[in-house]
Amino acid sequence: MPIPSAEKWPAPDQSHPTPQTSSTHQARGDGTNGYLHGFKFLFVFSALMLTVFLVNLDQTIVATALPRIVSDFNALDLSTWIVTAYFSTDAGFMLAISQLLDFAPVKWVYLSAISLFEVGSVICGVAPSINVLIFGRAIAGLGAAGITICAIATIAQFTPLEKRPVLFALFGADLAIASIVGPLLDHVSWRWCFYINLPFGAIAAGAIFIWLPYRKGTALEEGTGNHLQRLARALDWIGTILCLGLTTTLLLALQWGGTTSPWSSPTIIVLFAVFGVLLALFIVWEAYLGHRALLPFKIIYRPTQIGSCLEAFWLLLCLIVAIYYLPLWYQINGRTAVQSGIDILPFMLAYVIAAGAASGVASVTGRYWHMLFASPFLTAIGGGLWFSTDPWTPSAKLIGYQIILGIGVGASFQTTYVAIQADWADDPEKTTYASGVLTFISFFGGILGIGMAGAIFNNRLGVELATRVPDLPQNLSAMVKESVTAIDTLPEEFRSQVVHAALTALSPVFLIVVASAILASIFSLMIGNHNIKTRAITGGAVLG
Repeated sequence: MPIPSAEKWPAPDQSHPTPQTSSTHQARGDGTNGYLHGFKFLFVFSALMLTVFLVNLDQTIVATALPRIVSDFNALDLSTWIVTAYFSTDAGFMLAISQLLDFAPVKWVYLSAISLFEVGSVICGVAPSINVLIFGRAIAGLGAAGITICAIATIAQFTPLEKRPVLFALFGADLAIASIVGPLLDHVSWRWCFYINLPFGAIAAGAIFIWLPYRKGTALEEGTGNHLQRLARALDWIGTILCLGLTTTLLLALQWGGTTSPWSSPTIIVLFAVFGVLLALFIVWEAYLGHRALLPFKIIYRPTQIGSCLEAFWLLLCLIVAIYYLPLWYQINGRTAVQSGIDILPFMLAYVIAAGAASGVASVTGRYWHMLFASPFLTAIGGGLWFSTDPWTPSAKLIGYQIILGIGVGASFQTTYVAIQADWADDPEKTTYASGVLTFISFFGGILGIGMAGAIFNNRLGVELATRVPDLPQNLSAMVKESVTAIDTLPEEFRSQVVHAALTALSPVFLIVVASAILASIFSLMIGNHNIKTRAITGGAVLG
């Protein structure tokens, strides 16, 4: 199959300043090009890694602590809002923060984001009621959105293109480590799940305050009022509200569907309908607003942008399904949450090593497209192998299946960011925005994966229990449907049959991985095959 050539995709607007002439990316003339080096780079990047780790850990540790939080507040009916409030503001404000970074220095936006994340964590830690905790999760989600986008922006503005593959691979390691550490903190008080963010967030903020240089944003359009008033007019507030609304309605529909309400219930149908209406309004509004839009169409015009976003969408779906449902496979077989976190170490290690190897290949050869095309096929093979498992599959095979799956996702997901940044190297001012769009779109792949996988597993579990264990009392069946950890409490006469039924119900979940990985590889055909060594940005950031 011929490799797509980057040169056949014309830039959408040749009037954009080139890296050599852009006023905001002009070289300083001291040979550094405005990039970070030495200890300053080490301290800043360590702070970036720490903040991204805290965001990833926050998600995994709260998922582990959720049953205890719900129990303490006796608020099972509001449990979904703990998750929805966080992810709604996280996804809902990603594009807004990307737009803000067009005009504001990344340093101050980053520090503000860390502060919001810390404030949200404090509110959650001291929350006297479930409503206060939900409010705190919404604040923390807004901070998390800022941390994610600002970390990407910092790399884009202060590091050369050819070094970025390794840096993005290290972010992948952050996610893997957080996914392992989260379940290990199962016995910590749930309030400390939030307090743990405070000292480390303060350390990271201090490093960013001291060592991250100040870089001016793009000049605001002339007009009446002071700088803040002109900044407020430059931002797309209506687009942000629509984005927040469509994110929230989709999250609620996917979380409630098949659990608190049937998929065919009026509640779920209305939620999906409202989501569709808000999405349509969002698209129309963005088209009307033009270059001032939250999601300017010129950003998503390029085939590489479209292909990278859609490949990342399907790859994150694969990754999230694996992170959530591989441990569940082991828990069905009697392992605790902590033990299951250890059991999936082969997957996580393979993910990290593959991401590092892929970044090394890209840095040395300058090429990355081959990994975007080929690696998803390994992901599909790994998903297919997990579909074939049963209670008697040997541990050695399970480890091998994990490794194949981890290599496939690890070698490709972070590489989509490299593709985006390489493609926009001719217009570096758009790099942060383009990367933010990729992060936003891929996020929906993650929540779609959770929704689809949960719907399949929950529906199949009821069918398999009724078919394979018809004598299981209704109350015991309800316990298993509520949580698979209840299997260990079942009478011995039912246990092995229920385990087999639950694993059979879980198997189709991995077919989602197979289909999604194949789609990811197909969309890689839209991605340009740049050489990052020759396309590296020659202009850096203006400091001061």
